[in-house]
Amino acid sequence: MADLRFDLTLKEKEVTLVGKDNVEKKYKLKELTGEQRAEYNSSFGVKMGLDDKGKPAMLGDGITMPSAGDFIALCLYDSENKLVPIEVINTYPDRVTDALQKEAMELSGMDKKALDAAKNELKESNSSGTE
Repeated sequence: MADLRFDLTLKEKEVTLVGKDNVEKKYKLKELTGEQRAEYNSSFGVKMGLDDKGKPAMLGDGITMPSAGDFIALCLYDSENKLVPIEVINTYPDRVTDALQKEAMELSGMDKKALDAAKNELKESNSSGTE
């Protein structure tokens, strides 16, 4: 069996955002660390409340999900290598946050393509594993 070897350098992609004043600012999207991924995953939740009889019940569809901005705030860095605050990201147009989230999820292996590949790999290893 081959030894495992990993490069611990976070993958990154340069981003240029152009403001209303036509001034360009440079940023970097970086792959999430394990700690950041855990933080993001823990931000999913369930909305609970009390029903009309005072018993615990799910509210609405019962699921709370983080916004695109919440995810981007874990991996978008400014020119000083500091994370861009969520308050700033929330001022970006929706088309920009959608595109940034898509790129950031791909960098971190959390996009649909990567998740499908992982599922297939798991199925293959389970079907060829021991009985």
